[in-house]
Amino acid sequence: MDRETEFNNETLASLPMTKKLQNLVYLTFLLIGVGLLWPWNNILSATLFFQNNIFNETTTYAKIFTSSMMTVSTLTSLLYNIYLERRQYSYVARVARGLIWQFVTFLLITLSCAFSKSTGMDFAFIYIMILISISAISTAWTQNGIMAIANVFGPEYSQSVMMGQAVAGVLPSVVLLIVSIGKTDDDTNNGSNKGIYFYFLTTSIVCVSCLLLFYNMKIDERFANISNNDATDEDTVNERQPVPFSVLYSKLKYLVLSIITTFIVTLIFPVFGANIFVTGLPMSNVQFIPLIFTMWNLGDLAGRFIANWRMFRDPAFTPYKIFVYSIARIAFIPFFFYFTIKSRTTNEDGQRVHSAVLDLEYILLQFLFGVTNGHIISMSFMKVPESLSTDQEKEAAGGFTSIFVSTGLTVGSIVSYVFAFMISNITKE
Repeated sequence: MDRETEFNNETLASLPMTKKLQNLVYLTFLLIGVGLLWPWNNILSATLFFQNNIFNETTTYAKIFTSSMMTVSTLTSLLYNIYLERRQYSYVARVARGLIWQFVTFLLITLSCAFSKSTGMDFAFIYIMILISISAISTAWTQNGIMAIANVFGPEYSQSVMMGQAVAGVLPSVVLLIVSIGKTDDDTNNGSNKGIYFYFLTTSIVCVSCLLLFYNMKIDERFANISNNDATDEDTVNERQPVPFSVLYSKLKYLVLSIITTFIVTLIFPVFGANIFVTGLPMSNVQFIPLIFTMWNLGDLAGRFIANWRMFRDPAFTPYKIFVYSIARIAFIPFFFYFTIKSRTTNEDGQRVHSAVLDLEYILLQFLFGVTNGHIISMSFMKVPESLSTDQEKEAAGGFTSIFVSTGLTVGSIVSYVFAFMISNITKE
């Protein structure tokens, strides 16, 4: 296959998004991006189901479920990505293996929910945490493989994966918002298990669909024709030297630092999102909080979309500028504290102050916070292949960047506990 004619990124880059989506190879990468983040969002959105229906709401297991789930997932992902980075081969097999194991994992999660009442709570908690760990490993496999392939194909395909992840972020939050309509603050637990089995099975369906499309579009064959470096066994790999970590870091330093900084700052979002309440808009907190999550995810999608604009693809928009941009997002934090305090401000009679304008300003803030997240992450990944010289480096960068994604998420989840403590002190006053 002629690389110049089949994967001409300059031609693809000049096309509008509607035209790009007609390119089935581009669409395949986008849908695999959906499959990458869908499992995590599926579990995250079902947190209330696990807490209320599996662990009976008031138990210790219910109280520690969210933090335990995040810790198990992020630490497993970090450790396994470090393991994969040292084995720079079998990228196509990693994509397939990850999707297959994700399919199996969510079938088992569905079964565990169906039979949870017949098992002890101790066993159920450990079993679900093991499945979450396997899910994190499966995601690491798929992400490591698909980003290695996308890096070789070119920046347009890296951006496609990023867009898919944003879509996977939007859909569950939209579903959650729709479900919340008609509820009040007094009936948050009603109907939490409706369709939950089908909800988990959708992840298995998404994974199978991605796998079928991956092979139907012959991505494996296209990749083999572009790169001769996708060895499938260690004997073959030993014939060539792996790309050293130091070499990749020297070339991608500002890009991976942008990724890790962005995720650390971003993970304060759920803490504030769940603790800033509606003041003036005609809705309850049960509706307002899902709306905030939806607006953030829509902003994230918009940010990943505009990353493809020519001005951001220009070489003048250097990795160093992206890194400075990622640090500048810290400026959002004082505004989040401001809205946390204002949403609980009362007048002289002890009544909460109502302000629809304040709510709209907060919604805009969350949207912009999402835009900057998606924008930086997408630009960072798109500039990875442009910063490297050989296909072997581009392949190795798939695992290399995944380490920094996992590190950012792990550190961010730890930092979020600090902000949760600070917010709890504010809300007590």
